[in-house]
Amino acid sequence: MRREAERVEAAFVTECLSEGITLRRLAGGVVAEAPDDPGHFWTRAFGFDRQLTDDELLAILDFHQGVGELQLAPWALPPSWEEIREANGLVETQPWVKLGCEIGEVRHSDDTAFSITEIGPGRAGDWAAVIASGFGIAAHLVKVLTRSVGRPDARHFVAWDGAQAVGAACLYRQGDLGYLTTAATLASHRNRGIQSALITRRAKEAAADGCRNLVAETGKPAPGRKNSSFGNLTRAGLRPLHERRSFQSDSR
Repeated sequence: MRREAERVEAAFVTECLSEGITLRRLAGGVVAEAPDDPGHFWTRAFGFDRQLTDDELLAILDFHQGVGELQLAPWALPPSWEEIREANGLVETQPWVKLGCEIGEVRHSDDTAFSITEIGPGRAGDWAAVIASGFGIAAHLVKVLTRSVGRPDARHFVAWDGAQAVGAACLYRQGDLGYLTTAATLASHRNRGIQSALITRRAKEAAADGCRNLVAETGKPAPGRKNSSFGNLTRAGLRPLHERRSFQSDSR
């Protein structure tokens, strides 16, 4: 499940979040770049399912031209990793964690006062607005999110407070693997059970669609601090599969 968890993320971004983004496939993963993307929502390299060669890593760094994030699973580090890292001034940041479980192991939680519905292209703007707010995505890139709604194998869900969209998330399917991705809650509505309910809704839909396993990723909690996304996923029964080290190339 570990390498599949990397591959499905690369497939999702390629199929659903690439319109208007500069992207190339490499070693089973993705190297992407978007203009004015300081949070590196798109401007990063990730999803590699095998070890990179030295030349491939150098090609990634050249592609990003000193601005981007490198996210590497344990098996992806190239032979001359330490030498390349030092020569290019790559600075390690907080790692990410891939999580997963069998679909029958998910612990469901519907404890929220907000209704959750699946949406189509007609409400794509509501979904995208919540994601953009949660991740600090620049206005000119919101249309990339909007265009993901209605793509094959991707299903989008919104939590509503009356007529206002307050939570959003996506489920992507690749074969019998369900991928929980692109989830956010408005700051005004956090800590009210919305993301746990969205995990439950997507897990139930994935099971109904025949998925056998469920995967996701989030930031690893810093020592002594909580990460609400990590907490929501692990409470739902997903367990860590592997850490993915992250490196900023902004100083290159």
